[in-house]
Amino acid sequence: MRDDHRSSLDALVGVPFTKMTGSGNDFVVFDARDTPLDLVTRPEVIEAICSRNNGIGADGIVLLEPGADLSPESTVPEKHGGEIRLRYFNRDGTLGELCGNATLCSTNFAIAAGLAHRSHVSLRTDAGLVTARVVDGTPEIDVAPVDRVRVELPDIPLIGGEWRMGFALVGVPHVVILTDDLSSADVAGRGRPIRQHASLLPSGANVNWVEPLADGRWAYRTYERGVEGETLACGTGAIAAAILLTEWGLTKAPVRLVTRSTRELKVSFRPLEATASSDRRWWPSLRGEGRVVFRGRIERLG
Repeated sequence: MRDDHRSSLDALVGVPFTKMTGSGNDFVVFDARDTPLDLVTRPEVIEAICSRNNGIGADGIVLLEPGADLSPESTVPEKHGGEIRLRYFNRDGTLGELCGNATLCSTNFAIAAGLAHRSHVSLRTDAGLVTARVVDGTPEIDVAPVDRVRVELPDIPLIGGEWRMGFALVGVPHVVILTDDLSSADVAGRGRPIRQHASLLPSGANVNWVEPLADGRWAYRTYERGVEGETLACGTGAIAAAILLTEWGLTKAPVRLVTRSTRELKVSFRPLEATASSDRRWWPSLRGEGRVVFRGRIERLG
């Protein structure tokens, strides 16, 4: 290990963190009031934190900074209300413009840490402003309107067991594939080349497979860019799947989706006015788990 890399990791000794999960999509959350942000945003440090062998283990990290009207010394949550800056980084160190499950986790964290009102939270992400609240103990977020939806992707041929394929930009790009056998989907083998397909460059895309369940819900699996493998859940992927399933005439809101971890995410939305390009716009809300697993302080990474 390089001396400068070792020095960066050693500088984190004693830094507090919170390990959280959103339906199995897991994160290390840092409060900017007591975290050296310039250090934890370095790609090699993020990879070390997220390592499941020599680190804390996570799909990514979350950094939460106080709103402009909240001083680091303030301890009266009821009087807080400014926007909270949320930055999300994938486990490979790349910036993620939006992560639905990380935002659900951040909603609960922000309220518990006194960063926001107990009744609502405003989170400024790299994909825009997300408003959030806690309903009956479960966080719910409203993401920005979605107006880039393609009900077909003719440049990517379907293979056996796949019936439809579409695209939606939900802060981050997603391909959604309708399948009749989710359990046999080759998430890694099929997901990797689709994620890097020429028609999706330069950003690439997450890839989601979705299958109907007998009780009216939908099961789905996700190959997630930045993780470069399957994750147990993907919040924006659930939103993309709900939009495409509705566009295809296969379901109606609210759409209940079962994650790989068997936990449920619920997507509700209403169509808004058509844009100049005649695309339908959706204003989605996502509801699901945002649970603290444990809290600690970093000792030695790597």
